[in-house]
Amino acid sequence: MYYCGMNMLVADSGASKTDWVLLHDGDKQFIQTEGLNPHIVSPSQFLNTLSKELKPNLMGKSISRIQFYGSGCGSPQKKENVRSFLREVFPGVKVDVKTDLDGAGLALFSKRQGIVCILGTGSSAGFFKENAIDRQMPSLGYPLGDEGSGSYIGKEILVAYLEGRLHKDLRVYLEEQLKMDLDEIFAQVQTPEMAKLFVSRLCKLMSKKSYHPEMQNILDHGFCDFLNKVKEHFPEESAAHQLGFVGSIASVYEAELRACAKQMGLEISSVIRTPIEHIAFHFSR
Repeated sequence: MYYCGMNMLVADSGASKTDWVLLHDGDKQFIQTEGLNPHIVSPSQFLNTLSKELKPNLMGKSISRIQFYGSGCGSPQKKENVRSFLREVFPGVKVDVKTDLDGAGLALFSKRQGIVCILGTGSSAGFFKENAIDRQMPSLGYPLGDEGSGSYIGKEILVAYLEGRLHKDLRVYLEEQLKMDLDEIFAQVQTPEMAKLFVSRLCKLMSKKSYHPEMQNILDHGFCDFLNKVKEHFPEESAAHQLGFVGSIASVYEAELRACAKQMGLEISSVIRTPIEHIAFHFSR
């Protein structure tokens, strides 16, 4: 909880962006920087983002505590890496690092129990109880996993386009949005890190064509793959508890996601695009 007189910095970080909120004197200041997934960005990139994107926006305010919720922070080593980066830029500050699922759980369920799901650039899920993730669904990440995410669905769209299988209406629309030739497209997918962000962008670009039958099939396939995995790993919990979702893909394609969940007998309580405001409320009470 937040204590009066303490300037606390809270972060919700994914692959594409990091949302920050500074809690100070009863006020909230929101800041956005590049994504800080330690599996994707290098140590120098991480430190550069903190020093040049975040710190100047704090306007010289002193920080007493940092609570960082981030994707890619599941292992003890990655937690320690992120903790050391934050301490290097903010020496003497108390730092706590947890997964993005922990932050999403606070935003979605607070003191209740439920299955927390993230569908953004990547995907993950876990069972939330007693203010923390009790058990997390294994995730292989991109390109082997991340079912239902922007990178998973975007890859399906890109492969169909490159193989000439994408419907003409969708192909023309995609080309209008991208304005890239094949060489430029291939240049964007040379590494897994670059490819993950690029294909996730494709998924968001195609949201205005979500009504198209082929897009409906691609979305249904991606979301059903994710929800089937959730049911396999949480058979008892998914039968007794609601699912909550955070992330851009869950938000943009909420109607399709809810329809797929209903077909599978799953109940979705809420869908939140960005959890930072809800997390901020938790710490400012």
